[in-house]
Amino acid sequence: MKLGAQLFSLRTLCRTPDGIRDTFRRVKEIGYEVVQVSGCGPIEPERLRDISEEFSLPITCTHSPLDRITGDTDKLIAEHRIYGCNSIGIGLLPEKYRGSVEAIRAFISEYAEACKKIHAAGMQLTYHNHDFEFFDCGGTDPYEILIEESEFDFIHDVYWSTFAGKNPLDYIPRLAGRMTNIHFKDLSPEGNHPFCACGNGTIDFKPLVAAAEKAGVKYVQVEQDNAPEFPDPIGQMEISFRTLRPLIK
Repeated sequence: MKLGAQLFSLRTLCRTPDGIRDTFRRVKEIGYEVVQVSGCGPIEPERLRDISEEFSLPITCTHSPLDRITGDTDKLIAEHRIYGCNSIGIGLLPEKYRGSVEAIRAFISEYAEACKKIHAAGMQLTYHNHDFEFFDCGGTDPYEILIEESEFDFIHDVYWSTFAGKNPLDYIPRLAGRMTNIHFKDLSPEGNHPFCACGNGTIDFKPLVAAAEKAGVKYVQVEQDNAPEFPDPIGQMEISFRTLRPLIK
């Protein structure tokens, strides 16, 4: 597996093409091997590809605007071909699809055509969870429905499943063959358990790394949503890198 940086963690540094290039440089200097593109400012696909190639940091997945996934699918696929990226990500379930089995099934139906197009192009439409997918809906939960009834691939976020009171080790093996990227961030013991850098919280990443490797995951992406709230968001990503690097072979 390779260790990657989810650029949403550094979004305040990625508002312009020059900022994106500088962030790629700094991420490479830390030692990260791949990136996920999310939360970045506007940039031409060819420019982003050139930056990725300049710093030898392949783009292994994205979080893409939901209206583009359903309404601009062909162009989105073409842009990902330019990047050399095969994973088009759904970053956040819209609120109208939360809270019931019927709602999550409506979501699956709404995205089914785009999912088929993306699969036909040799790519994956990947779903990134939060905590609300694990809320009980009469003996099941939306995440179960997504696993059992959708054609999506997944980017399992171990923080959010842990925050919801679940054990990510119960899900990672079930997603074997449907998960190329996984998200790691840590859960602080303080207050309502905010995000923190890996190694500064309560999650034991060693068994998660082993489970992910066994499940065929290729890329561990560090996604610390609140890193920009610190004086040095790059420093937060360095802490996670130092924690995870010895665990990932």
